[in-house]
Amino acid sequence: MTNLEFKIYKVPSEFGEWLAAFEDDQLIFLGSYNAGKKLVEGDLTALIEKFYAVRIGSFQPAKWNQGNFWATQHQIKLQGTEFQMKVWLELLKIPAGKTVTYSELAKKLRKASAVRAVASAVGKNPISYWIPCHRVIGKGSNLLKYHWGPEVKEYLLMKEGAL
Repeated sequence: MTNLEFKIYKVPSEFGEWLAAFEDDQLIFLGSYNAGKKLVEGDLTALIEKFYAVRIGSFQPAKWNQGNFWATQHQIKLQGTEFQMKVWLELLKIPAGKTVTYSELAKKLRKASAVRAVASAVGKNPISYWIPCHRVIGKGSNLLKYHWGPEVKEYLLMKEGAL
């Protein structure tokens, strides 16, 4: 059995602090503290317990000190169901500055009647920003619904020129 090594960092950005976790050198999680410490750290804990069968208890993230996190190409390790992976890989095809609705995304996946399942998979994306779930928008009052908060989604979309 190989030893697992998780590196957990608090990463600063123009749009608040983020929590980044790596298994060795692969990014496995990225979430925004704007939604609250309990939510973001709970999501990371749940991911590690689910996919690694390891209890991590409490942890203290280190400060990111390895250059500009946001300008670095990180190797990503996606973990989820086959359906979730298909949804997340489709998100990578949405160019910066563009948005799609959940319905449009479901149609692209040839699952037009599965809009809720697609939306659920989008919401469970463990590597926010790099897997651009913020580019999927709802309709009406759900336009900017986002796991990390509507203000983060709005900021990201405005920065990309999509709003």
